[in-house]
Amino acid sequence: MSDEDQPTTPPRVPSDGAYAPQAPDPSADLLDTELTCPECDYNLTGAPGDRCPWCGWRIDVDELVASVAARRSGLRWGVAAAALCVGVGSFVVLGAQLAHGHGLSWRDGLAVMAVLVAAVGHLSLAVMVALSRRQWPMHAHESATVLRFVGWLSIVSGVVAATSLLSEAPTPRIVRGVVVNGVLEFAMTGFFYALPGIMLLVLRLVSFRHAGEKLLSRFAGLRSRESAAGIGAPFFIEVEGRYTADQLSQTWTEDARPTAPNVEEIISRTWETESSLAVQSGRNLYNSRLARLVRAEASAPRPCSLLGRTVHLRLGDTCYRDFLGTNVFNAAKVARINPAFLADAVGTSSIVLTSDGFLVLGRRSDRVTLHAGYLHTFGGMLEAADRRADGYDVFGGVRREVIEELGVGESEIGSVVLTGLARDRAIRQPEILFDLGLTLTRAELSARFHPGLSDGEHTAIEFLPDDPEAIVRFLMRTLRIAPVAQAGLLLHGRHNWGRDWYEQTCYLLYGGAPSAPARS
Repeated sequence: MSDEDQPTTPPRVPSDGAYAPQAPDPSADLLDTELTCPECDYNLTGAPGDRCPWCGWRIDVDELVASVAARRSGLRWGVAAAALCVGVGSFVVLGAQLAHGHGLSWRDGLAVMAVLVAAVGHLSLAVMVALSRRQWPMHAHESATVLRFVGWLSIVSGVVAATSLLSEAPTPRIVRGVVVNGVLEFAMTGFFYALPGIMLLVLRLVSFRHAGEKLLSRFAGLRSRESAAGIGAPFFIEVEGRYTADQLSQTWTEDARPTAPNVEEIISRTWETESSLAVQSGRNLYNSRLARLVRAEASAPRPCSLLGRTVHLRLGDTCYRDFLGTNVFNAAKVARINPAFLADAVGTSSIVLTSDGFLVLGRRSDRVTLHAGYLHTFGGMLEAADRRADGYDVFGGVRREVIEELGVGESEIGSVVLTGLARDRAIRQPEILFDLGLTLTRAELSARFHPGLSDGEHTAIEFLPDDPEAIVRFLMRTLRIAPVAQAGLLLHGRHNWGRDWYEQTCYLLYGGAPSAPARS
């Protein structure tokens, strides 16, 4: 979408000044909820250009609206047909039951009522769905409540009607080679009687907007309680805060990474396999010396210190071969043996901000080992080029990566601030995150970038307004975004819009703040 299509309404801020992220309005317009590319199904909500960032399709709003309407129409008529079939079928079954029902017991009467009320409910739903031309799914109103009552009434009546089988068949008997007792026959018959009611509740959830969303919100609430520590996040945060280069210190250890023979065998086997695959695909794969994170610690301000909070890194030596064999492909297996056996090569990633207020992410190519096709931050790992006599130039390393990957000049990089340290929950690699400002505008950076930079690591760059609500919507609707990029965006928001925004957004997305797990 063009710049004019970006939201201009300021975010809603409570009276106490804390920003509270808002979940998407369930009654929003088509273009706010289902704006997907018809060619590749990429989520175009908030797209900054007039083409799909993934496949290049030129955005045609009329075609998008037509495709969404067609999908909704197909689903609507499918629900109407299903409700009509179940309703008519229930009447047919009911007629057959009544034709052979001489001297019906009270339980048989309950079974008749269960099927009858469900049939009436299905036919009523079919009529309502067929008449709902303008609004689909329909807004929940009194009829949705009545249908829910009818569905549960049918289910309860059917189950109660089947209880007679518990006393009529107390001993097992053989039916076509299967041993059937009263309990099994009760379960099967009760399910058969209750099935029309179950189908009515399911179709009701699909047909009424708020009915289905209430169920999903209850499930999300249960999931949030089960994952109060943010276990649903694909990353966890070990350090958070804003640190300049003067507030970062480091020490070096000559101690080698602890290991075991079975871990070294895993590393060797993985390296041989990946080397062979790299040769076949023409991908570059070579071993290099890297920095290993032994420990990261954030400290409170010291008395009489002008630096405030500081962060300290204890680093050691490792290599890409060990990192590939432990973190990248076998992190869970190696961590189960001993987390200290992981190579833990230190990564550096930056959320880039243009001078006119846009955050920049890169679309990773298929030449990379991790997260191909995903949106990612810009960065790499601490390499030999970043090594100095007194340790690694961490801030210089991230500046070097941005220059290589975006094609900018050293003088076009403004402020660089360390915002925290996160780990991808799958590979557990420690990633030092930064906010990095450019003196270039979005248009100038777009003209500077091309996919051939940094050995084709990124195929494209994408822009996101530096706005709290825009980031919330982006994280909720974008699926192919690397865990580290999610962490970077959230820490960027944490330090620009406050802890309330950060915690509430994490709760909305993951069920809680993604803090680091306890060390064993």
